[in-house]
Parts: sequence; structure tokens; C-alpha cells
Amino acid sequence: MAKKTLKIALVGVGAAAQINHLPVLKKLEGVEVVALCDRDPEKAARVAQKFGVPASYNRFEELLADDSIDAVDVTTPNYLHAPMAAAALEAGKHVLCERPLARSGTEAAAMAKAAKKADRLLMCALQHRFHPHAQLLKKFVEKGDLGEIFLAKGGWLRQKTDWDSDEWRAQQRESGGGVVLDLGFQMLDQALWVLGWPQVVSVTASVHRSRKGEVEDSATAFLRLESGATLTLELTWGLLMEKDFAYLNLFGSGGAALLNPFRVHKGMHGTLVNVTPALEASRNHYRQSIEAQIQHFADALRGAKNPSGLAAEIMPVMELMDAIYRSAEQGKEVKVG
Repeated sequence: MAKKTLKIALVGVGAAAQINHLPVLKKLEGVEVVALCDRDPEKAARVAQKFGVPASYNRFEELLADDSIDAVDVTTPNYLHAPMAAAALEAGKHVLCERPLARSGTEAAAMAKAAKKADRLLMCALQHRFHPHAQLLKKFVEKGDLGEIFLAKGGWLRQKTDWDSDEWRAQQRESGGGVVLDLGFQMLDQALWVLGWPQVVSVTASVHRSRKGEVEDSATAFLRLESGATLTLELTWGLLMEKDFAYLNLFGSGGAALLNPFRVHKGMHGTLVNVTPALEASRNHYRQSIEAQIQHFADALRGAKNPSGLAAEIMPVMELMDAIYRSAEQGKEVKVG
């Protein structure tokens, strides 16, 4: 695709769209947001006016009928990801889909198949990969600075608040699952991506539901890797502490690294050396990650090499999500791969 202006439409104008996607899309050079769609027509019109978007629809079919649209950004509840992405791909549009890509490995596989058939890009929004510290950590691992990694520990323990008024998240049919799909998908994807996609051989997991919930609000998982290393995950929406707690810690034969706060230590010439690079603290790294992710999608549409987060690459992560649920349900280790 030449340097023409990319015309992008967005469907689902909730918090993710208004806080993350739209402000970034509006700022990007060579990108024009031409239409919004939401099942609540008044909300769609109001958000379109707020962000200066020329058209708003409440029927997705009407939006897809516009041949000038190059790509659709899907920020709807999980159960709509697969049908909407498939419909957009069939209509010849590229798709950026909020995480998790789907509710299950089967749904994700159907989406990947639709993208292949339509010869269009289907990318999952994985801003956690674009965080400056995560990018640096991946480089340390690739260069072998930590030696052979024998243990990786990832977790996201989020405060128990009414942060999310979205009722669909607590409903199994609409969300597909609770904290495992919500926070676990990001943590697992980030860990496997940083580690260079090691082969997982088995998963042992346990989930906990609060008394009134349809979906799990806490979970732990233990993944054995082919190398003999292990990866653990801890997740909750119910942390009773003054602030959230998110981390990815790697321990290797040559050094160790912590993602949050970012620290890297290496064994060198018989002593332990702090080799943490200095990063400017002034920028909002969360905002930066979202900007980098959406810019990356635009670049991929223009033919940039090696796009990160294509559906085919997310498939193993979705299959591991299924394995976590299966292990928790059966109360035993589940073999994968």
C-alpha cells in the first residue's frame, strides 16, 4: 500500500475506544478515522461528535458496506470479536482486535482462517509488548545476557474496585471467562514473547470464583517448558492492597531481570553487576505502548516487515488459555503441544 491515507473505522465505543484507541488514532499521521459503530446509536453519535468522526452507525453491516474503509478496529465485548472480525475480513477490511483475540482457541482458529482466506491482516492489540521496558527485557533475553532462564514468574493482581462497570465481563457467555482471559492473556503473551516462544509441554492450574460470580476472579497456573524451565502465573481482580501489582520476573544462569520496577542484574567476572539501562521517566509508558501498538498496525497495513501480533501467532496463547481452564476444571495437569 502506498503512502495514501488509511481510512479506519472503529466498532464498540466503550472505555477502551474512548480512552485508548480514538485519541491515538486521531493523532496518527496518514490515518483518518472515518466512522464509528455501536449498538447504542446515541452513544455512537455522541462519541463521533466528540472525536470529530464524520459518520456513525448502529448497524455493523452498514459500516462494512463502505468500500472506502481500509481497516476496522474492534473494541467490542469478547463474544463479538470473532463474528465481527470475520465479517470485516470477508468485506475486505484489515482488522485490529482488542485482546483477548477470542473466547477460545476454536474461535481464534476460525478468525485466523478467515484472515487467511480474505488475504487480510488480523492483528490483536497487544500493547503490553510495546511497553519500553518489555522491549528492552526481550533484547536482554535475545542477547543471552541472563544465560539459560530456568524460572519465569508473571502476575497481575488488580485491586478490588468497581473499575469496570461493564456487566458483560462477569457473564460467561459474553466474556468467555474471567481474570484468566482478561489479565492472564496479556501476562502469558508477554512472558512467552519475551522468552522467544518456548514450547510449553504441560499446564497445571487452579481458579477461584467469588460466591456470586459466573466467571473466575482469581487464578494460578504452572507451565512446564520443554527446556525444563517453568513459568508461573498469578492473577486476581480481588487484591485488597493500596495499589495494583503487576510483574514479570526472569531468573537465569547468568543473571536476573524484573519488569516492574525494571531491574537487570548480571553475573560478571565473579561479581553481580546492575546493568539496568536508564529510561526517561517523564513519558507515560502506558500511553506510549498504546501509541506504539496502533502505529505498528498502521505500518503493517502499509507493508512493514514482521508484524507483531498476527492471529496465527496468538493461536498458541489462546490454546494455552483453554488448557488453563481445562486443568482447573479437571483438577490435574494437562499435556499440551
